Amino acid sequence: MYIDTSCLAAYYLPETKSDAVQNVIQQSNRVILSYITEVELLSAIKKRQRIGDLSDADGIKAWNIFKEHRKSGLFDVAELNVAVFKSAELMMETTSFALRSLDAIHLGIAHHFGFGLYTFDQTMIKTAREFNIKTI
Repeated sequence: MYIDTSCLAAYYLPETKSDAVQNVIQQSNRVILSYITEVELLSAIKKRQRIGDLSDADGIKAWNIFKEHRKSGLFDVAELNVAVFKSAELMMETTSFALRSLDAIHLGIAHHFGFGLYTFDQTMIKTAREFNIKTI
């Protein structure tokens, strides 16, 4: 399963859906992310620190736990290639939904590699259905 940032952030930061994400990740045989997801996770941590929803110490702790999980092999990384970007481009050209560029790339990854997609983003879910991408 390919996990997008909305779900990954809930795994590392306290959110209403954190328990659900922990259950899904623990029950999954393989959890895949991309380097884009990593950058977006760090951005989410930094944003929560800036607005005061997360202390600096807790933000650093969350990021370090994530890095340890990556190092230990909890997540696999999908390599981005031209085909992923072409898939994202196709989706943006043909979908009836307004996709953000990074969301299109996440969908392009899932589509190109045939991964199921784990997301909370309703626009991504609707677009995934248009392209027969399994959603979790």
